[in-house]
Amino acid sequence: MTIQAFVILAVLIEAFTGLIKTLLENFGVALKDWMDQLISLVLAVAVAAGGKVDFFAVLSRVLPIDFGLPPVVGIVLSAVILARGSNAVHDLLKKLNPPQEGTLRMW
Repeated sequence: MTIQAFVILAVLIEAFTGLIKTLLENFGVALKDWMDQLISLVLAVAVAAGGKVDFFAVLSRVLPIDFGLPPVVGIVLSAVILARGSNAVHDLLKKLNPPQEGTLRMW
């Protein structure tokens, strides 16, 4: 895995988070403010665990730093970074393309 692939995963997690959030709202589920972050975290944990995504192992190959984390810890921390990274992607997309009244948005 590369750092670019990690960023792409964050973008995909944000896209799926927006899709799930939109679907839930269309079915009449009232979502609290923190629910999108929870959805993002659940997706990130599933992706990181399923794909054995370890961002710190990638950084150890790029930088002369050995983090020495057990794989499970690296995967869990990578999931947290993916979830927070997807929120950063969401904020960036909102700034680049602000919502317009009367349109359905995925983010």
